[in-house]
Amino acid sequence: MTIQDMGKSYFVIAALAGFVVGNFLGDLIHLDLWWQVGIAAGILLALILQWREPYWRLGLLILIGLTIGLAYFNFWDTRQRAIELSAGQELEIEGQIIGHPDFSGQQANYLLKYGRNKIQLITGRYPEYHYGDVLRFKATIKKPYPYFFHQGILGQVDHPEKVEKIGNHGNIAIKIIYSIRDKFEESLNRSLSEPYASFAAGLVLGSKRNIPDSLMSDFNRTGTTHIVAVSGYNLTIVITYIALFLGIFSRKLKFWGSVFMIVAFVIMTGAPASVVRAGILAGLVALGHFEGRRVKMTILLLLVAAVMLSFNPYALKYDISFQLSFLAFAGLVYLGPIIAKIKLIRSLPNILKSSFCETMAAQIFVLPILIFYFGRVSVVSPIVNILILWMIPTAMGLIFAVGLAGLIWLSFGQVVGYLGWLLLKYIIVVVESFSKIPWAAYELKTAEWWWMIIYYSVLGLIIYQ
Repeated sequence: MTIQDMGKSYFVIAALAGFVVGNFLGDLIHLDLWWQVGIAAGILLALILQWREPYWRLGLLILIGLTIGLAYFNFWDTRQRAIELSAGQELEIEGQIIGHPDFSGQQANYLLKYGRNKIQLITGRYPEYHYGDVLRFKATIKKPYPYFFHQGILGQVDHPEKVEKIGNHGNIAIKIIYSIRDKFEESLNRSLSEPYASFAAGLVLGSKRNIPDSLMSDFNRTGTTHIVAVSGYNLTIVITYIALFLGIFSRKLKFWGSVFMIVAFVIMTGAPASVVRAGILAGLVALGHFEGRRVKMTILLLLVAAVMLSFNPYALKYDISFQLSFLAFAGLVYLGPIIAKIKLIRSLPNILKSSFCETMAAQIFVLPILIFYFGRVSVVSPIVNILILWMIPTAMGLIFAVGLAGLIWLSFGQVVGYLGWLLLKYIIVVVESFSKIPWAAYELKTAEWWWMIIYYSVLGLIIYQ
């Protein structure tokens, strides 16, 4: 295929891909503003002079995108560091809770708006505070872990001596959403016994606060932690199976059914930014099933990534959820069809073939990230995911029904809850059984990242051979 045969789509892909790569390199390369302007002007001049040459045009568009991504990251990073809070100083702080509180055991985590900044407050579980509450306390601000940069959190306060509630503000619509979420979770707790109620809340709300440590360890050993984490990785798998279950209907019905499930999921979790982002990426998966065009999906994937990074360039490096979502979706689009062409896979029944291809494609693409961050690889992950993922959409649907029924009438919720319990029991039994296998998982701790470049380069060669 010559570059003339590629069409204009590939020039758009080149510019967007350059922007994403430039964003990544922005944390490694720091250039003065005038250097950036000079480089951009030189590339732009060369592009104008060589516009009629397709190969020059493609290469220069990549360089323009890269330069813009690099410059934008440096601009954002400089601005953020200019407003960093002074670590180590004791201050009197008045801040408003702007997110849904995260309760875990006897500890509570709150996200506060403090002036133009965000800080994380870690304090005791009681008394409980809620969205919109304005808190006042004296504390020494600590510099947060780099992971929090993508959330715009510039300071952290750990267990101040006295916290005083002095008011309540906030958006009424968000208050209603959080209230619905809390009542829904209470309904699950009344309708299901433990650990099934906590697992159900994790499945549909991403809430892991009451899931037993032993069960979380089993999820980790079997590579299934993603089912209780709100990420595009999780939603991507769910949407894939929804499309599979709606296979007898039209593509349009499958698409809108998937969109409805995504919107319901986002609202019930309280619609934090990470979940909205995951929902957008999952929506692309639904669109991919609807359109089925690789080039168009590549443009959409890169466009969404570029838009997200324009709002927060830190997300690419520090947001694990963003990385998993992006890679899982890429795996489904590019590697899934290749796995489906393997002779042995073609002989499988359609429902098994689809589940195996989608699961393996996502697993292969996210494997390096899981190893790099969590230091563990699960040998049994593919088979466990195949055994349980086909149950997840049905389980989620039943959990929604349990929660809503329990809000109307507790006894009704408990009756519906029995059906949900059967599916949750099946999933937990499968996970616990495989977790007990001595060789289920191996520790692979590494701080090196160069091997990931080789890994994804090989994947790229396999895909585009």
